This record gives sequence, structure tokens and C-alpha cells, in this order.
Amino acid sequence: MPSALPVTPDEDRFTGQLSSRIGILQQGLRRISRSSTLADLGACSLEALRLTVPSMETGLGYRQKGRKAWEALGECSARGLTELRRASADAAVPNPATIGKRGGCLVQRLADDSSVGLFVRPHRGFSVTDLDLVTFRLFLQLFDGAYQEMAFRKNEKSLVFSLNHRILQLNSLIETGIEVSRLTENQSPHHLALIRAVSLVNASRGVVRVHSGKRLREEYVFPEGSPLRQTPGGAGRLESSFDFLDHSYTFVLYNKESRDGRGVFEETDQLLLDALARQVHASMENRYLHEQAIEKERIEKELNVATSIQAKILPDALPKIRGYGVAGVNIPSKSVGGDYYNCFELPDGTYALVVADVAGKGVPAALLVSSLHAYLRAFLEQAMPLRDLGSRLDKSLYRDSTDDKFVTAFIARLKPTTGEIEYLNAGHNPAYLLRTDGSIEELPNGGPPLGILNLPIVFESKRITISKGEQLLIYTDGIPEAENEHEEFFETHHPLAEYFAAQKPASADAFIKKLIADVKQFAGSGPQSDDITAIYLRRI
Repeated sequence: MPSALPVTPDEDRFTGQLSSRIGILQQGLRRISRSSTLADLGACSLEALRLTVPSMETGLGYRQKGRKAWEALGECSARGLTELRRASADAAVPNPATIGKRGGCLVQRLADDSSVGLFVRPHRGFSVTDLDLVTFRLFLQLFDGAYQEMAFRKNEKSLVFSLNHRILQLNSLIETGIEVSRLTENQSPHHLALIRAVSLVNASRGVVRVHSGKRLREEYVFPEGSPLRQTPGGAGRLESSFDFLDHSYTFVLYNKESRDGRGVFEETDQLLLDALARQVHASMENRYLHEQAIEKERIEKELNVATSIQAKILPDALPKIRGYGVAGVNIPSKSVGGDYYNCFELPDGTYALVVADVAGKGVPAALLVSSLHAYLRAFLEQAMPLRDLGSRLDKSLYRDSTDDKFVTAFIARLKPTTGEIEYLNAGHNPAYLLRTDGSIEELPNGGPPLGILNLPIVFESKRITISKGEQLLIYTDGIPEAENEHEEFFETHHPLAEYFAAQKPASADAFIKKLIADVKQFAGSGPQSDDITAIYLRRI
């Protein structure tokens, strides 16, 4: 194995001097590593270099990525900056070096593609040696390492700051969501969300606009009085929107602010604004559903009251009339209905039989049913002729009802001992009287519906006699017009007069039960679209 070449005294001296200089640079590096700004880094680096090579005039320059101009870093003479500009004119050369015995420049490209330049000129009586050249190159390598470390610390600090800011934004987003969901009716969730959004993304201003179709219904600006325009050269705008019911809500933020006066909206800023918009949307939906639930509860309470009142108006059971069988039924299509029926004894020993149908359904119709019930009891007990009763009912109900409400009614007064029936049909379906010979006699109307016109209307009443074995059916149109799933009427398949004539019921109750069962069987899964009401009378 060949032996190592002997080290000459010059090489030994060179190595020793280089080691000494490295030691001085390393001591200076301890200060360099604590630099927080580029200016500090340049000043500390130059100080270490001048201690290492005191025979040289040195200067540092710095050039940002993509720029041609050099700026002094620490100390650098105008001549030095000029030399650096000349030395780096050829962009194809990564690290140009133009140092001779009388000095020159070294340029080092840094990790971020910026450049640091070293200008060297020996003092009088000195020249640049090979040891100096090695020292300068080593110095720039050390500077590059210190620069990367400083950039890493800066990026790390920026990352920590950004992370803390994102945590703050997340916490604020959660708090805003809670606050928005707890707003009172006098507060607007979209106003609060705009204020929070401007603050959280460091926007200079913002606006939320509410449109109904193309019409602008509301515009709220924060801070108030801010001009709604983008600053020239600014960071643009963010926008987020949603639709709720028949309104659209649009949030717009302008010009992100930063420490140096300029900033760029980031993707997370858009995500945050979208999240705030979704919170407002959810808050409005929840508030709307809550209001609907309260309104539904209020309506249900009112319906329960109306149902309770109507239950007291309609008879629990019909009276027993000697020599007669009588039964009735009322099945409302909603909680409360607009149909009415009753049978009760009058002071003179006669019996009133009433079936009526109020236009419409629900609570308004039920209220008019209540008025009808009160007037009927009062007028019938006065034993006035039915034609006069019709006129008085007409005027009274007209005063109590709206333009779209009226009542059709069949009112009969039965004298049980003789079977004589006086009846008034005010715009109602014809009642059917089934004679003993199997024929059907229709009892048609004798006037218009009650409460429809404010005119002196003359109603006609008629008289018939019901004999033993004969039957009377009074009903509302909920029976013949009951629909099945094919939207076909019961009357179409089972004409009510023929159906009535074909029945051989054992009792009044039996007839009513079979009638309702047959109607329901025909309707099947079809919805009940109208109230079903009937009274059946049979002379035994």
C-alpha cells in the first residue's frame, strides 16, 4: 500500500491559518444564528468577516428573487453595489466569481433563489491570497446556512402565528354559531355574522345584501359608512350566499388587511365565510321551524277548544220519539267541521230535525256552525212559521259571516202524533222520503242558502205527512260526493235515492251504520274531502 505524501511547511501553515479563521467565523456565527432580520444578519456577518480578514475592505449586498437591483446589506459602498451588478449581469452563471489579487465580487445564490453578494478590496499594501479566497467562499457558505436557519425560524414563527390565528378563528366560529342560534327576534343573525366575518378574516369592510327576486330589500354595511368598493391593487373580495324561503342573502368582504397594509385572502378565509353563511342559514331555518312549531301548537290548542265547543253543540244522542226511530251521524273531514245536525224537542211537543252545511271547513266554518246552532234554538222555540224563521236566520247569519261564507240547511218540524212534517230547504240537497210503495219523493229547496245575500228574501216552507213504515233521509253532500282513489263519486256508482230505496234496515241505527260502512268501503284509500252528516227518521 503506498504511503501518504508528506505535508510541506507551506501547506501546514495554510491549514493552520485556515483553521484559525474558521474558529473566528464560528464565534461570529453564534451571533449570526441569533439574528431575526436580514439587516441584523448582514451586520453580524460583516463584523465576523472583518475580524477574520482585517486586511480587506468588505461589503455585502442582497438581491431579491426576480429583481436586478442590489441593496446594501449591512455596509456596502456604492462602488461595491456597482461591482456586484456587473458581476451578476450574466444570469446563466449561478454563482459568479470575479475576485483577483486586487479584489472583486463573489455572488452566492440562496435557497429561496435570492442572492447575497460579497464585495472585496484589499487595503493598501495587501492583496487577495488563496487563503482569502477560501475564507470568502467559506464565509458565503456559512452565511447561506445562517440565512436558511433564519428563514426557517421566520417561517416557523409565521406558521405558529397562522396556526394560532386559525385556532382563534375556529373558536370564534363556534362562539358565533352559538350566539347566532340564541338571537332574539330583535337581532339579525346575518348582521352579527357579517361583523364577525370582517373581524376574523381581517377584511377592511363588508356588506350583506338581502334580495327578494331582483328587488334589494336590505343592505347592511360594516363598518357603517364604509365605501363599498375594492381598493386598487388590493387583495380583492370574498363572497358567499344562500337562499332561504323567497329571499337570497349575499355576504361580500373587501380588501384583506395585514401588517404591511396589504394582504391576500386565503382559502381558509373563504371556508370561514362559507361556514358563517351556513350558520346563519341554519339559524334562520331553526327559527322558522321553531316559529312554525309554536304556531302549530297554538292552532292545535285552538282546534282542541273548537272541537270541544263543537262536541257540545252536536248531540251526544238523539231523543227517543214515540212511534219513530231516529239516528244521526257527523264525521268531520278535519278536527272541526262545517256540517251541523240536531234533533230536539220543542216546547209545543213537536220535534226539530236539522241538517246544515257551512261553506268551507275548519275553524271559520265551525264558528258559523256555532252561530247557526244558537239562532236555531232561539227561533225554533218561538214556534214561528218556518218561512219567517228562514228570513230571520238569513239576516242574522249574513251579519255574522264573511262574504265567502254561507249555509245550506234543511230544517223540519215533526208533529209525532199525526206524522205531519213542515220543512224548509234553504239551498240544501233534496231530502228523500221513501214511501211504503217503494217510491222516492224528493223534498227540493225553497230558497237560496242562508247568509249569502243582504236582500229581503222570501223563503217557502212545505208540508208532508210521513206514514207508518215510511222513511226520511236528510244528508250533506259529503255522502254522494265521497271519492275513491280514482276520484269517482259514490253517487256515480251508487245513486243515493236508489241506494236508500234498496235498504231494509232493522233499525235507524242499523241504517246509519251500514250507510257509513258502505261509503267508507267505496272510498277505500281515498282521502275524506268533505264532512259526512246525515239524519235518518222512520215511522214505526
